[in-house]
Amino acid sequence: MLKFISLLGTSKYVPCNYFIKNREELKINDCCYVQKAILDILRQENVIPDKIIIFTTDEAHVSNWENNKWNNKGDKNDVQEIEDELQKRPGLKGELEKYKELTGADFKSVRIPNGIREEDLWEIFRTIFDEIDENDEIIFDVTHSFRYLPMLVFIVINYARVVKKCKLKSIYYGAFEVLGTPETVAKIPLEERNAPIFDLTSFVDLFDWTMGIDRYLNTGDVSVVHELTDIQIKRVNKEKLKFISKSEQGVDPKTLFMDSRQLRALSESMKNFSDVVFTCRGLELTRVACELKEKLREVTESASRQHIIPLMPVLEMMKERFDKFSKDNDYINIIETARWCADNKMYQQGLTILEEGLISFGCEKLGYENLSDKIDLDKRRKIGSYAFVVSNDFGRKSDNKKEKIPLLNIKSDVITDLLILIDEISSIRNDINHAGWRKDPSEAGAFGEQLKNFISRAEKIISPENFSTESDKCINNDSVDKEKKMLLILSHKLVPKQEEEARQRFGISKFLPMPNELHNKWSNIPPELEDLRDYLNDILEWIDLNAQEGDYALIQGDYGATFIAVNHCLAKGIIPVYSTTHRIVREEKNEDKVISVREFEHVILRKYEN
Repeated sequence: MLKFISLLGTSKYVPCNYFIKNREELKINDCCYVQKAILDILRQENVIPDKIIIFTTDEAHVSNWENNKWNNKGDKNDVQEIEDELQKRPGLKGELEKYKELTGADFKSVRIPNGIREEDLWEIFRTIFDEIDENDEIIFDVTHSFRYLPMLVFIVINYARVVKKCKLKSIYYGAFEVLGTPETVAKIPLEERNAPIFDLTSFVDLFDWTMGIDRYLNTGDVSVVHELTDIQIKRVNKEKLKFISKSEQGVDPKTLFMDSRQLRALSESMKNFSDVVFTCRGLELTRVACELKEKLREVTESASRQHIIPLMPVLEMMKERFDKFSKDNDYINIIETARWCADNKMYQQGLTILEEGLISFGCEKLGYENLSDKIDLDKRRKIGSYAFVVSNDFGRKSDNKKEKIPLLNIKSDVITDLLILIDEISSIRNDINHAGWRKDPSEAGAFGEQLKNFISRAEKIISPENFSTESDKCINNDSVDKEKKMLLILSHKLVPKQEEEARQRFGISKFLPMPNELHNKWSNIPPELEDLRDYLNDILEWIDLNAQEGDYALIQGDYGATFIAVNHCLAKGIIPVYSTTHRIVREEKNEDKVISVREFEHVILRKYEN
């Protein structure tokens, strides 16, 4: 149910002309009560409340509900020339009776105490709260509220938003005082008494966005932001329509309003990141974190020139948090995600992501640098085994540390701390995963501090200075797989001359053609597709799984697909090349026909330039 809620004061209200900024064409002239003006403006926008509730003290009920205070014969008035006219006007009750005849909207007044004592404040709270039902939408006018009452009513409504799931649709304030005192205003010609009504809804939005982003940053819950995004998009689109309908000349709407798709994309990126963290999808962390980082950049740049300027501080706060993520370093992102989990009390996810991320880091330092190696279960188990042995037998306890660690092909001075940390995290992770059903379980309050301690140690271990040169590889040089690969991303088979040049010039020892399914896909790019990225996703994933930095990829085919694949390889440190050719045209005579035969001869493999 849509309800209009207002409070009525005890002053003498001089008639004036009320308007809302950017809605001046809906101005209401010669009106005593701002409540009636707001309702009439909304009626012109086809917004009609189901119920109108006016809260009054006993004095306000007598002065301005049943009568217009100008009718009170006992009051002296210095503006005698308008008194006779004003005495003919009805109180707010009479005005709302006319409104009901037009719209059918029901109304009533509800008595509240004066609020002299603290007990009165709780009585006001209860009375207002009782008038709000489940899922109500509320339009709130705060104009004639006495001192603390606007804040109190706002608190009541926010309380009802939680307890009764109601929504604050809009909030208004009639700024009569900008014209002067009632006596001064009465001397101004009526046509000049133009009083603005301020739409304060954006301040409520700011409050909600602040709470929503705070909840996201502290819990990962994106539901509030999702709901606010829908509301904000509707509001921005509505403002655009108003702008266009006014046909203002010489101003591009794009300079005034953000693209609502940006806000939607930001909300979706926030959700994607939360979903990936909640479900511990480690391989997707860098992608979703960097996507969210980019969407925040786009929205904050756009927000500086349109209606969500007040959101800038909270958006900047969120942007500052995600600026710490890196597009080039997965392990920094592992650390930052674990820190996010610690901040949000998602200790199970934080321990899982941190341990598995460090295992991947260990794989890399033991020579398993390809993604296909890092996701190989046997290789990951090997890291876990090393961690157990080093942590429990050699890393801290054994006198034979220097003698026995080389049996694992490990340089003890570089990787011991990493393996010990992995084993310690594993122990705590098992404790929480097995719900404490084990010997000597940790206290519930211990996991947060343990996770923060692990993050601090992991941050030091993965710092670049610890692994700054090729000699810092943690596995003995003899056991490093040094073969260079060339991925074949082309429609035809590699010719002998191309293979020979690749071996001699680039040191290629292994050629990897695409699987038949992907080869057919590459050879038959649909000409009608405008965007090839989704179509090429599995080919790009195949590249990631089978090549590492320093490998080569021979890429030729559809221009757009080639462009995407080349850029993908360049970003991954894979060297893309293509074959240059001589074209040989030979004519052959067949009876009375001359047939042209074109042959293409390989010349060199040339690198694509970045």
